Amino acid sequence: MKKLIFALLALCLVLAGCSNAEPAATQASEPVTETTAVPETAPEPESTAAPITVSPVPQVWDRNNCTLPVSLLKGDAYVDDEGAMQMRVMVYTCDLYDMADIAALSPGDILVIWREELKIDTLQRLEDGSVVINDSVELRTNEDGVHYPVMQNDHPAYYPLTQATYPVSPDFEFTDSAIPGEEKTFYPGDFLVEDTGIDYDFTPYNTTIRIENGKVIEMHRIYIP
Repeated sequence: MKKLIFALLALCLVLAGCSNAEPAATQASEPVTETTAVPETAPEPESTAAPITVSPVPQVWDRNNCTLPVSLLKGDAYVDDEGAMQMRVMVYTCDLYDMADIAALSPGDILVIWREELKIDTLQRLEDGSVVINDSVELRTNEDGVHYPVMQNDHPAYYPLTQATYPVSPDFEFTDSAIPGEEKTFYPGDFLVEDTGIDYDFTPYNTTIRIENGKVIEMHRIYIP
């Protein structure tokens, strides 16, 4: 799955706490005959800091030279009115968060995720650097310390970004590794005729396309257990 994560993704965020324990009182050698009243300690005031809002870091991608997680349907590869083959795809993205921003989060704050605001009621930090929010949203880290949300199957939580149409390079190849031990290679014309054996189960979790000089030069589908 590393190819599907935009080169995103893993240094663990390590949060360490420390505490200072006061030494135990030394027992007097003589019996205590007087009792000194200990004044009550006033409770610490609750924090009045305003909630913070953490948003994903901006992502910039070169539309003409990139590798993208995509989905497409049957008929999305076609020949236009000028006789050029085109491929229409839905491009997906995954929210990425700066390590320092996630480290600063606490209950009451807001996390912008999947283009919506999520109020944080509970927040749990795990030993591996992951963060669990409201017992339902898990943020993992990659080798760069970047946090990203994952699904229950541990895949990055992708969502649609935009629909895009690219011309298909004459050198285009589709490598299908969806079935272990049965890797197949297809070419542009295979998308334009029936019964070529192409299974249109293309999702951002198993499919990427590589764009080079503004054209689709390669598509790859991997096996998802």
